[in-house]
Amino acid sequence: MNKDDINHNNFSIDNIIFNTQGIDTVVQIANYKTLSNILLKDDKYLESNTKNLPISPYLKGIENQLKYDDKNRYKKDDFIPIIEYVKISKGKGLSNYMLVVRNIPVLFDYATTNKKAKDTFCMIIFSGLHQPTKAIPNEAIKFISKILKRKAFKLHSVDVATDYINKEPINYKSKTTFKKRLKKYNDNSYIIKGSSLYCNEVKHKNINKILLYDKYNKQKVHQKQMIHNNLANWKRLEIEIRPSKKSNFIDFIKSDDFKKDSLGVYRDISKKLKVSELDHNYINYQINSILDNRIMNNAQSKKQFNSKESLKRFNNSTFKPYKID
Repeated sequence: MNKDDINHNNFSIDNIIFNTQGIDTVVQIANYKTLSNILLKDDKYLESNTKNLPISPYLKGIENQLKYDDKNRYKKDDFIPIIEYVKISKGKGLSNYMLVVRNIPVLFDYATTNKKAKDTFCMIIFSGLHQPTKAIPNEAIKFISKILKRKAFKLHSVDVATDYINKEPINYKSKTTFKKRLKKYNDNSYIIKGSSLYCNEVKHKNINKILLYDKYNKQKVHQKQMIHNNLANWKRLEIEIRPSKKSNFIDFIKSDDFKKDSLGVYRDISKKLKVSELDHNYINYQINSILDNRIMNNAQSKKQFNSKESLKRFNNSTFKPYKID
């Protein structure tokens, strides 16, 4: 394991946060000039040379995904996504970077809707926020909180994920079972890629995508990371949630559309896919920390945001401005 991983002398799955929902990725749409000015005041700068970054494999996937134009109005050769980044804290994990993407169809459409020039807006991506084996610095969460609280920045999507241990393999043989269990939500829009199963068009106003995959295989084989063998059965359920109407992150996260409707569907989907029993402790901890950074003002959280010790301290605390249940 590299230095960003939780370092245990006697490794145990019991020391890692599993079977609880957490926000893994947040995507916003923002005015590019406004974002640049905010970064300048914070003494942070956008950089474009992404070739030698430890997160380069992830960036390639982002580029391929965002080039997709569901309305077929733009030829792929007519535009090239521009990906920039800001290093927001020490470390090599995804959570230590803010990604900024420009020149993609979804932003062209957004600019047209708002009667602005095509290059006015950018997409801000914070990812890797729910990684059980990764340490997330307080510094990163505080910066992410600052950006997510900007009401002028509109929320594009939130990915909620659950990591769990299950021996049942995920492969092409699993597709029929996957479809059968999600019959209530599916429209036969299923894709299988290696050890990942996708449902790309979901019959729900806020749920955009359902993804079930072998997290151990992805980390070890595709991302070439050192993963302990005790995690060989590590799986992940991930659901992309998009607001059905224009909203900022804070307003949506406090809304019934997210708290009751979207997460209620998430729980139903997890049961149908036979994912382990879930709870809301970690996602409550995450959102409270984003809304009010005082949640993290204790010695353990200052060392590492996503530790079991910090989660336990939060659960025992009476200071909880936000609750899902």
